[in-house]
This record gives sequence, structure tokens and C-alpha cells, in this order.
Amino acid sequence: MKLNQFATFVVAAGLLAPFSVSASAKHNCKKVSAEGWGLTKQLAKSQAHTLLLASTGNILTQTDKFSKPKNSCSFSILGWTCKTTAKVCKH
Repeated sequence: MKLNQFATFVVAAGLLAPFSVSASAKHNCKKVSAEGWGLTKQLAKSQAHTLLLASTGNILTQTDKFSKPKNSCSFSILGWTCKTTAKVCKH
């Protein structure tokens, strides 16, 4: 009887494991933003994206999952400033 209960527990745990992993993955997510500057809009976006990767520790190898980044850019006499924001989920 105890072996049957153990087998039932193992099967139930196996079925529930994907749900617990996906639920815990949501708790490891946060919104991150970085700001870059450049003489052109593309340079400012590129710098902001690079700083975003560097600030999360993903500059050499990307180990985290990123949402599609959102950029907001503005122009001044000194050049372009872009702010990149993305949702980062740790694995």
C-alpha cells in the first residue's frame, strides 16, 4: 500500500512540476531600463541596448530571457538620447 501511495505522489508531482516552474519563473522577472546617448538615433539605441545587457549581466552570454525592448528617443542640440526598457526574466 505504501508503494502505491508513493507512486501516486510521484505521478502527481510530475504533472504539477511544469505549473510550479512557470509560476516561479514569473516571480523572477523585473522591468529594467537603460539610457544611451549618440550623435545619431541608431547609435543612441545601440548604446542603450548594450547598457541594458551589461546592467543585467548578459553582455557576453545572454542567459536571461528578454521581452521585446521598447525605445523612447529624443533629440537635443547635443545629439540623441534613447531610453530602452525591457522585461528580464532570470533562469
